Amino acid sequence: MARQVKVKVLPDGSVEADFVGFGGTDCLDEAERLAENLARFGLRADPTAVRRKTSAEIAKETGEEEQGRDGVLTRSR
Repeated sequence: MARQVKVKVLPDGSVEADFVGFGGTDCLDEAERLAENLARFGLRADPTAVRRKTSAEIAKETGEEEQGRDGVLTRSR
């Protein structure tokens, strides 16, 4: 599966981003790029929660069976 960033804007104005198909800390780099792009439009994203994905979740997303790869779910305001 190709890498994707799925973003939801919730009714309270908070933003939930799911980084799909990223391994290791690649998702953190992508989260930083997302925040920079949002800032260009005057929007600020401050992570309030990060959830590490399990190896099984990552393997399902990437189609690979690799140990030690992490993904994150961030929720920003």
